Amino acid sequence: MAKSGHFIGTINMFLGNNVISQNHLIEVASIYDKLGTAEQKADINNSLAGFYLNMDQIEKGKDKYLLALEQYEKLNDSAGMASANANLGMLYTELGEFDKAEMHLMKQKALNAVFPTLREMGFHYDFLGVLRQEQGRLNDAYQEHLKALKIRENLSSTYNLCESKLNMGEVLIKLKRYPEAISHLKDVFSYDEHQSLYQQQAAYQLLSEAYEKNGDYKSSLVNFKAFKRLSDSIYSEESIEIIAEKDARYNQQKKDAEITLLNKEKELSETKLSRSKSIQLISLVALLLLSIAAIALYQLYRKIKSKNNTISKALSDRELLLHETHHRVKNNLQMISSLLNLQSKYVEDPKALEALQNGRNRVQSMAILHKNLYTGEDLTTVNIQSYFEGLVDSIFSSYHKTGKEITATVKAKDIVLDIEKVIHIGLIVNELVTNSLKHAFNSVEANLEPKIQIEMTETAMNYNLVVFDNGVGISEKIIKRGKEETFGQRLIRSLTQKLKATIETNNTHGTHISITIPKTNKVAR
Repeated sequence: MAKSGHFIGTINMFLGNNVISQNHLIEVASIYDKLGTAEQKADINNSLAGFYLNMDQIEKGKDKYLLALEQYEKLNDSAGMASANANLGMLYTELGEFDKAEMHLMKQKALNAVFPTLREMGFHYDFLGVLRQEQGRLNDAYQEHLKALKIRENLSSTYNLCESKLNMGEVLIKLKRYPEAISHLKDVFSYDEHQSLYQQQAAYQLLSEAYEKNGDYKSSLVNFKAFKRLSDSIYSEESIEIIAEKDARYNQQKKDAEITLLNKEKELSETKLSRSKSIQLISLVALLLLSIAAIALYQLYRKIKSKNNTISKALSDRELLLHETHHRVKNNLQMISSLLNLQSKYVEDPKALEALQNGRNRVQSMAILHKNLYTGEDLTTVNIQSYFEGLVDSIFSSYHKTGKEITATVKAKDIVLDIEKVIHIGLIVNELVTNSLKHAFNSVEANLEPKIQIEMTETAMNYNLVVFDNGVGISEKIIKRGKEETFGQRLIRSLTQKLKATIETNNTHGTHISITIPKTNKVAR
């Protein structure tokens, strides 16, 4: 199990699946602490070091590499020592300690001579090229990376080949050979054999830099956006918190095991100091009884702890899944909104254009809702003040309006609602604010400052939503439902019915829409 877990954890580390990688590597380390051979312990420390470096925890990574190197040296494992020295060479390069970096890379080269393979020499030339880049010796760096690339083009590992492509792209950018750099970096996306998030992230970042320096700013922006999107996925707050928690738990387990061992040694010493047979007998009987009680209590404690850990993990996984679900729903809705916006640029018919824009705004209102959910502390409720403010900003942006042209005010402090109600309320507010922007201020008095106000208050039994504008006022014909009822009006009527709410319209000094929503009723399906 531990060997399989080690492989799975290492593969996911290279792919950029940090939480999955840590789950397996920490579990393997715990097993090897109890049952593993010296070689297995050295191997897992080498892998954990790479994981910590991916998470930018440099000091932890360095400690694990140095520990792994010490263990390989005791085993006289030349292949292990070569791997650890190569990794330490890269680490010290990142730290700017170039003398130490070169020393470890030269040690790696000497150890590779014991069991020479092209694969290991590929690592050596690539790592040495990175060091030469940091030293400012760019032409030397290019030659080292070129050696690595030629070796890896004839080997089976596309992952290592892509590493060389990334390094070639980086040094060519520094040498101002931008078209060549772009060609190498694009190749990173050409291999279906593996899909490493880290490599794709690095490729997007370097492509953005290469296009920018080559004067193609549009392509630079596209690649920079892709880089940011991938970075957010790899280094999300939720995954970083889970990784830190599990890392701390593993370290605490090791400390607990050391304390337990010290306590047992102390009990043994105290037993040896007993002076008389009678006292020894009494002590042994007492120790036996205490041991039985301790074992029983310990077994009970382990059962309780195991159940608590299972519950905590289930809750943590559920919360992470909900965050990810809301994040993905928001991204999908945002994509639909962008597609509708793009489509509208090719539509000339005013009615069709208006329908597309209205549809986009409705989709956007739900996307903002899911964004508020995955960025908030509670995954089932929404802060209405924050949600309405984001919704109004989105609608104003859609119609190219600013706060200087029309003043928008939101008053919904301390109002928190469940997601089912908010979906319907958000769509209603979207329709009302859109109608105000489209119709309320087409012919207002010159000295009148246009404004829209959204207010939501709470009583013991109801939520009261008011949307007000000081425009020309809604026509009496529109208020009275008839055959010419628009889609927006039908949507508002349908949503208020689902909320089991009542709606009132006042036409004095503008349009005043008041909606009373009962607290106790669930939303109709």
